[in-house]
Amino acid sequence: MKNASKINKLNKKGVVDVQFNWIFIMITGFVILLFIVSIVLSQKKNSDTQAAYSSMNQIVTILKGKQQAGNVYSEVSLPKTSMSFRCDPVTNYFTFKIEDSERIQMPLEIIFGPRDVVSSKVQFWSQSFDVPFPVTIFTYMTTANSIIMIYNNTDSSNAQKLFDDLPSNVTKKITTDFNVIKDYTKYKIVCIEGSCPTSSISREYIKISPAAGLYSYGNVTFYTKTNTVQGTVPYISKASLLGALFSDNAEYYTCQMNRAMIQYEVKRSLVEKRLELLYDDLNPGQCKVSIDVALNELVIPMRNSVLSWPSITNIYSKSYGIDAGSTSLTVSNMDLTLGSCPKIY
Repeated sequence: MKNASKINKLNKKGVVDVQFNWIFIMITGFVILLFIVSIVLSQKKNSDTQAAYSSMNQIVTILKGKQQAGNVYSEVSLPKTSMSFRCDPVTNYFTFKIEDSERIQMPLEIIFGPRDVVSSKVQFWSQSFDVPFPVTIFTYMTTANSIIMIYNNTDSSNAQKLFDDLPSNVTKKITTDFNVIKDYTKYKIVCIEGSCPTSSISREYIKISPAAGLYSYGNVTFYTKTNTVQGTVPYISKASLLGALFSDNAEYYTCQMNRAMIQYEVKRSLVEKRLELLYDDLNPGQCKVSIDVALNELVIPMRNSVLSWPSITNIYSKSYGIDAGSTSLTVSNMDLTLGSCPKIY
């Protein structure tokens, strides 16, 4: 009996040992599995981070390169990426980020485009913003799954001109058929006052209202899907008007144009300083008289201009003149050149 009892105890102990060994093996295996999974996830995260960092560098390099020349088109292909652009209307800070990366501040770049982009191909185009001296380069951004539809129900020459001046690489249509936008994830419907829809179209669109020629100055009105006005913003020059075509909404467009006006004041002040130095160095004569007129009647009155109707009208009249006989920086600069005098800009 004693031997039988001893054998039973040994059998029970063996069963317990086997169970413990299995539990130990399971726990050990689970820990090893977690370790392997954590390594894989860590590697994937590092790989995603490196890809995002590489894409960001690529985008930033292109954006900064666009600041060097106008009327340049380019494309960048990358793994399908989520990009975010933000322009703070209070601080005028412009920031950019890819995926979950940290935001990068871009203090000089003026970029018009969608605030949020998810794409594997991004298209860029640039135009020089001159009023009339060079101020900066505007960059326009879009994607292959976006379309600009120019609505034209009156065979408007301005609508046709706007269509023709957009680069051929950008998806664009000039039509009254709204069905052309159904195959695109993003769209911008544009019309010029006088050739706009006569009734509500239940879609977001913008209306251009030129004060003189199409690319002179005027208003751009952003409408919501319910045909209510989201915002009316002044524009000046071709580069400024084109910015509205690529912007998501009135707030974003206004913010970027306000940033452009800050840069405008910096460049205007440099022109003012140049004219002061020229006036001090020139001998009495017609050149000095012309420089004095340009400085005191044109450049100084353009100080501290902002994105508003009085300022925009003033900038345009001082830059290009309202009529053929009026004095302007453009005419003065040409006259100084023809008279072998130092130019204004």
